[in-house]
Amino acid sequence: MRAQRFGPSADRAVVRLVGAGVMALVAVGSATGQGWARPASEPGARSAADYTPVTGTVRGRVGDTVVVRLGVANLGPGAPDGGAPGTFAVVPPPGTTITSIPWEGDDDDRRYACRPPQDEDNPFFLCDLSEWRAPAPGTSVTLGFHIRIDRRIPGAEGSVTVYGPHDPVPGNDSAAFRVRAAPAPARRWRQALLTAGAAACAVWAGGRFVRRRRQRMS
Repeated sequence: MRAQRFGPSADRAVVRLVGAGVMALVAVGSATGQGWARPASEPGARSAADYTPVTGTVRGRVGDTVVVRLGVANLGPGAPDGGAPGTFAVVPPPGTTITSIPWEGDDDDRRYACRPPQDEDNPFFLCDLSEWRAPAPGTSVTLGFHIRIDRRIPGAEGSVTVYGPHDPVPGNDSAAFRVRAAPAPARRWRQALLTAGAAACAVWAGGRFVRRRRQRMS
């Protein structure tokens, strides 16, 4: 996970409706005792942290796997002190697959640094900030998401939804990120056609061999 500073003029993605549903699911932790549950006490000035998503654009050709850094920015004025620093949830855009989220700066060889989707009704990767250091005011914390572009879908969007235990501005907790996909290069199509042709020839040759063998035996 990478921490970096950003300026006040940093771009803000438009809040999307899809994030609202994810936000509700993430907040369910408060009822189940999970680490991202909202504390019952009121926040103080030092612990109030306005979290907002960090997003990027998935750019590449169909078939490419690209790395997009997604995460959380802390707009201040403070930072969570103690307890659970928060979470962020990522829903991949339609037509793409998150193939891995490697741990950074660690020997951990697990494929995902965030919890993968648990079922079809909860299609998000949940990243718990308690695994790393919560972002200080004026900084962001991001992870490299390895995203494969499976097919082109016009207008496809994913979402990043953040949750902070003492977030004074919940209206900016969800943002969309888009896919800019180009067609696969011609050589990939040629390779696919050659592979399909070779398979067809193998099937034809096998069938011919079987027929000739039967003729000899009859």
